[in-house]
This record gives sequence, C-alpha cells and structure tokens, in this order.
Amino acid sequence: MPSVDVIIPCYNYADYLPQCVDSVLSQGVSEVRIVIIDNASTDNSVEVARHLAESDPRIELVCHPENLGPHASFNEGIDLARADYFVILCADDLMQAGSLKRGIEALEQNPGAIFVVGASTPWAGQMPPEPTDQPEGWSVQSGLDYIELCCQAIGKNPGVHAILVRTSAQKAAGHYRASLKHMDDLEMALRLGCMGSVVCLHAALAIQRLHAANLSNALWEDRLKDLREQQAAFDSFFRREGRNIPRSLELHRVATRRTAETAFWSAASHIYRGKTAVGLGLFKYSLSLRPSLALIPPVSHLFRTNGALKRVAELLSAGIR
Repeated sequence: MPSVDVIIPCYNYADYLPQCVDSVLSQGVSEVRIVIIDNASTDNSVEVARHLAESDPRIELVCHPENLGPHASFNEGIDLARADYFVILCADDLMQAGSLKRGIEALEQNPGAIFVVGASTPWAGQMPPEPTDQPEGWSVQSGLDYIELCCQAIGKNPGVHAILVRTSAQKAAGHYRASLKHMDDLEMALRLGCMGSVVCLHAALAIQRLHAANLSNALWEDRLKDLREQQAAFDSFFRREGRNIPRSLELHRVATRRTAETAFWSAASHIYRGKTAVGLGLFKYSLSLRPSLALIPPVSHLFRTNGALKRVAELLSAGIR
C-alpha cells in the first residue's frame, strides 16, 4: 500500500483537533503518518495533541516555542514529508470519508498526474457533519487546462485548501510563499499544475469548516480583499513558474480580466444594496485592472457566471417593490 503523510498545522484549535485527526485515521489507509505542527498555541492544543500522539504511534507532534506564522508550519511539513504522498489538512478541517484512499488510487492509476483536488465542501458546525453518499470517480486534465480553468473561475472556491500531492513533486515545487497570506494554496496548485496533469475528484477531498476564528474569515467578509489576494496569487505565479508555460501572457490577461469583471459587478451589487463605500472601493479596483470597464460594462460576465443573472433580477425586483 502506498504511504501518505498528513501534516496538520494547528493554532488554538484544541476543540477541533481530535475530530480532524479521527477523520484521517478512519480513512482505511494503512500506511499513514500524521504530523501535528503546533504553532505556539495559547489554548490546550499541545496537551490535546500530546494525548493523541501517545495513543497512536502513527501520530507525531512538533511544537514551535513561538508563533512563526502558518507558512512556517506548511513549509516545515514539506521538509518533514517522506511518504509517497503528502497533504496539508488544517486542524479545523476534516478529510471527507474515503477520500484519501480514493485520491491515492487515482494517483496510482495515473502516473502522470501530480496532485488530486476535490470539490469544494464548506461546512459550519461544531460537530462533524453526518456522512453522505459521495459521487464516485474522477476526471484527469492536463496541468495547462487546470491552470486555465483557475484563471477563468475567479471568485469561485477551487477546493485547493487541501490537495493530495506526490511528495516528490511537492518537494520539487518548494515552499509556500509567505508573501501570499491567504491565497498561497491557490498559487501552489498553479505551480504544481506546471509539472503534470491533475486529478479532479467528483467528490470532496476535504471538508472546510467555516467559523469565526478561521484564517480565511477575513476574505469571506471582505470581497475586495478576497479579489486582491486572488489577483496577487496569479501575478506571483505568472511572474515566476508560470512565466514560460504555453499562452502565459494570454492566461494572465484572462485571470486579470475575470478579476476586474467580478469586482465590477460586485461593486454594482454592493452599491445597489446601500453599501456605497464598499461598492466604490470595488469599482475603483475593477477600473485599476481594466480601465475600459468605465465605458463598456462587462455584460458577458453575467452570462458566464452561474446564478449571476438570477441575482441581478432579484435585486432589480426588490428595488421595484
């Protein structure tokens, strides 16, 4: 059986950590090693992690004496990895039931594939969700097609918060970039996409828990910041690893155009709902990326985006009433 290292970065997630670890151990993968990396938690995360490590030899614990930031934990995990496959799973998230075995099987059957990504599955709640039937199977696409898909899908969650990677490829790709505070995972997926094909599970790989203390919470509540962070990830990628891929300039322009169009219509929505200051900030940002939008609104964006026309109709209907 192929082996897998699951790195679990943890900071003040004592309440969630046992659930996270259990979701990995229950995957039915015999050759699994869990490395919990605690980033100087101020709650009882270390105590909980030590208890878990003492109860199962497959669990190891690394404790940072001071908070070095999340990227230090991610990158230390890459350095520590020695199994065939590698995944970073944040301590507040969960592996979808059966997904690890499914992902390993997909990579074993597709030697040219570099990593596995699953459907985005956000969830809010203290207790793990009830198991549900997951769709079987997967599709395989070239790395370039995957990069283009990411460029086209600005504003959507591509499910890259947890990906299953060949360890050799992850080490070749290198560390996460600390300059990208929130979208480092997106940029890493783009970098890995340069190295080979991508397996896209029809089911989720991991379940992303939504809660107030989540590092991504700042993005969920701030559309402008979310779009700026995404654009920064694409800019970083196309300046470096993506600079020499086929159609590099075209794809970078596509990503920038999609960001500008998303910001434009988000601005219109915010202004219409009375959030003028936020809307004007988004509008200004959209024009900084694509000045021509001041003259020609990107109507085609509404037809490409699922549900956009329906939301516009609902807003207009509410305004008429």
